[in-house]
Amino acid sequence: MIMNRMKIIFAAILGVMLLSTSCEDDEHVLGRMLSKSEIDFEVSQDLATDPGGNTVILKNNTPGTISIWDYGTGRSNRQQDTVRFAFQGSYEIKFSAVTAGGIVEMDPVIVEVTADNLNYVNDPFWTALSGGVGNEKTWLLDLDANGVSKFFNGPIYFSGDALTWDKACVVEGPTCWIWEADWAGNPWIGDAGDYGTMTFNLKGGPFVTVDHKMIPAKGVQSGTYFLDANARTLAMTDAEVLQNSWAVNDVESFTTGYFISLTEDAMQIAYPHKTKEEFMIFNYISKEYSDNWVPEEVPDPDFDHGDQGEILAVTSTKTWKFDLEVPYNWTNLQGDFLNPWTSRADIIATGWAPYGDGDVQNIDGVSISFSADGSVTITQDDGTSASGTFAIDEPTNTVSFSGVTPNILIASWVSATTTDQNTWKIVKVERDDLTDAVTGIWFGKRDPLKDEYMVFHFVLG
Repeated sequence: MIMNRMKIIFAAILGVMLLSTSCEDDEHVLGRMLSKSEIDFEVSQDLATDPGGNTVILKNNTPGTISIWDYGTGRSNRQQDTVRFAFQGSYEIKFSAVTAGGIVEMDPVIVEVTADNLNYVNDPFWTALSGGVGNEKTWLLDLDANGVSKFFNGPIYFSGDALTWDKACVVEGPTCWIWEADWAGNPWIGDAGDYGTMTFNLKGGPFVTVDHKMIPAKGVQSGTYFLDANARTLAMTDAEVLQNSWAVNDVESFTTGYFISLTEDAMQIAYPHKTKEEFMIFNYISKEYSDNWVPEEVPDPDFDHGDQGEILAVTSTKTWKFDLEVPYNWTNLQGDFLNPWTSRADIIATGWAPYGDGDVQNIDGVSISFSADGSVTITQDDGTSASGTFAIDEPTNTVSFSGVTPNILIASWVSATTTDQNTWKIVKVERDDLTDAVTGIWFGKRDPLKDEYMVFHFVLG
């Protein structure tokens, strides 16, 4: 797995096709292209092993050439290979030979398989992927339109290319690592959305249909696949696995993937990077698992910030204004920031999070004034204001609003809003090192689907 097979093949092809004409000059020319009559290859059926002709032996007997086999359910570059068809039917075997002068394409050979041999697909690995003989199974990339990953931390992990089945490494060293990236903290991995479906079936053959809803250029692909249960590999022909939009720039080929895991509910397939000794690992869940998934109830944690009434209003009134450098972020339920932002430049550098220099004018006039009598006034950037009341539940750090709802546009799709219950949680407070006075507050809005808060940063006005 560490050594990329495709690189070896291409290097070998160049080695055959580029022949040096002399030792005195450095020029290269193509050698002679063989004629069809000079190409010697065999396609035979092992009837002793399979009376129905399911076992087909491919041989290239032409010296100095490289094989290109296409047998419908997969492809091969071996000089001799054995293909096993589980289902009866007519199969077209295509063979081309890479010669010194170019590629010679031979006439296809048709083989007839007269009986099913389901022993070749009647395996727990095949069943986990496809649902078993006569069935089909649909898989989804583990990221939905709400930005929720239901089984894994996110839709894509990254690893060194020594990683193999069950997260074991074929060798120890610098290529033996895995980063199980969480999407919430790394949304650059891919946009939240409906990525479509990937359906494997064993209905008369190993067929696959992939609907790339997030990549219209790929559209709906129909092809075949071959699962090597021993080698833990998946080969697909005329179709590619569901993927994020930029994977094609980094993945060398989606022809063959390496299973990292495969269960009834979840699947991980790794593909090699074009230039690095790395894998991109795509995380999938079965549609059945997704349809029956129920979010785990994770209780809101409580924080000890001291006297929260005093934090907000002191004895009369405190006015809080947005931090104009980093007015928002996300945290996990423990209050740890998910983005290491300390300035507007950090936000701009993400490429996905809105709030640039031009957006400061949206919020530089915004303020929220809390008074000790329980009243609150929210002033928008245009100077308009609305008043209501607030209440604090000290044990849960919850601020509840009544008669008024904070709803402040920060930039593009980011707004400082409350939960459906019109509440904020005091997630973090900042204090002066010398006086211990509170100088900043991070109000949090709990995400209804994910274990995180969107937080809004206010400082004393």
